[in-house]
Amino acid sequence: MYKFLLFTFLFYSNAILSQVNRCYTDKYIDYRNSLNPSFRNNIDEAYNFAIANLNGSLGRDFETIRIPVVVHVLYKTENQNLTDSLVRAQIDILNQDYARLNPDTNLTREIFKPVAQATGIEFYLAQFDPTGAPTNGIIKKQTEVTSFFSLTNLDIMKSEANGGADAWPTDQYLNIWVCNLSIPIINVPVILGFATPPNGAPNWPDNSGASETQYDGVVIHYEVFGSIPNATGTLESVNRGRTLVHEVGHYLGLRHIWGDPGQGEDGCIVDDGLNDTPNSAEANQQTCDYSVNSCNEGVDDFPDMIENYMDYSDENCLNMFTKQQVDAMRFIVENFRSNLLLSNANFSSPSIKLNIYPNPANERITIKHGILNQIGFLSILDFSGKIVRSIKINKNDTTTDLVINDLDSGFYFVQLSSEKGTYFSKFSKF
Repeated sequence: MYKFLLFTFLFYSNAILSQVNRCYTDKYIDYRNSLNPSFRNNIDEAYNFAIANLNGSLGRDFETIRIPVVVHVLYKTENQNLTDSLVRAQIDILNQDYARLNPDTNLTREIFKPVAQATGIEFYLAQFDPTGAPTNGIIKKQTEVTSFFSLTNLDIMKSEANGGADAWPTDQYLNIWVCNLSIPIINVPVILGFATPPNGAPNWPDNSGASETQYDGVVIHYEVFGSIPNATGTLESVNRGRTLVHEVGHYLGLRHIWGDPGQGEDGCIVDDGLNDTPNSAEANQQTCDYSVNSCNEGVDDFPDMIENYMDYSDENCLNMFTKQQVDAMRFIVENFRSNLLLSNANFSSPSIKLNIYPNPANERITIKHGILNQIGFLSILDFSGKIVRSIKINKNDTTTDLVINDLDSGFYFVQLSSEKGTYFSKFSKF
């Protein structure tokens, strides 16, 4: 059975758009619930955990998180073979929106400006592949597959054997597959994109992520990857590259702001677990109607937040994340996708491996690094990047011991710096 994937459907009748429903999540929840009635209860428990543990948990003072990206462009025809410049432009859009540097922040209504927030998360095309060889982070592959749309296997584009492309290590890179998701013959897109949230995330039910680690990442239909300002017809409301912004939000643990209510449930009660995204009865589909207020919440009633990237509004009015969404995403990265911060893609060479033991540890750790043949420095950094301990190591040392009994419990980085480069590993203090 497929894991809890997020994907966007467009329904057509006689090859003409009749209804837009950009995500199938709520119906998938209903399906899972019909097979296992306890599944809905698990979701409710996940919401409650999110409310108790994510809201405001990280504060506003934080270091920039940098995530390496590899884009797999799968094409059969030349119009599907996206240019490198378009790929880079899409990454720029992603970074603008996540940094709240997008030029349309002025469209955020006054009532929501106090909660609008830059994420402090930055995405960049990988500079080194898993072997340490230089790369531009863009992998192109011509395929004989006409369309990767399939109701029985959503992950076929993630497999070389199926005509797609195998993922780079998903704990080290955000893998993005760009491919044709149209219905064959009539060539109409059925899916715009989907993403896998991290397994174990507290605001998602158990087993919500990828069914296998090599399937973790984001998939985008090639026609909505990047900005297409002159798009018309079915793509006119999704023409600004924000399908990827939305799906990366799911990859980083965000839920839809209306909470994906199941059949028969009140959408004004089911929520995404975050207090600064007002309840709405359902998704706002391809609209910029600022008058919509689908839930009456009493004294502190707010209109629907159609500006939020995790709604389905017309992309011309999507322009913000909230503070608690930012907290949630950073919480997810630091606790469930922390290996992205230590990827070889971030550093110049994987030739030096830092082996730390015991790990987790309480009193002291031993770092095995091998002979450097030059003087170096070993440092312990907390998750904000602050150095909490640093010592010099001699050129003939092969191991170094560090006392950690005075450190607070949590995750830490070990950084080895020398003329050969800078290398990282991670350990846990209990």
